[in-house]
Amino acid sequence: MSTKKKQKQKRRKRLHLYLLNDEVNSFEYVVKVLMSMCGHNAYQAEQCATITHNNGKSHIYSGLGMEPILVYESLIKHGLSIKLTNKKL
Repeated sequence: MSTKKKQKQKRRKRLHLYLLNDEVNSFEYVVKVLMSMCGHNAYQAEQCATITHNNGKSHIYSGLGMEPILVYESLIKHGLSIKLTNKKL
C-alpha cells in the first residue's frame, strides 16, 4: 500500500457539535450541562446558550476520533438537542 493511501486512512475527520434551540430545557440547565460535559467555563456556556437562543443553534464542541461522539451521546442523554456533523455550519 502506498504511503499516501496509509496517510489518508489514518486521517480522522474533525466532528462538530451544534446545540439546537428547544423549548424544553431551561437556560440554567443548558449552561450547567455545557460546563460539565463540554468543559466550558461559565462565561463560555452562557454565551453558547445565548447564541443558541437568539440564532437557533451554536457551535459548542469539535474534536477528532471518538471523543466528540462520546460527548454527543452524553449531551443527548442529558436531554439537549444536538446536531453532529463533519462540516462546520
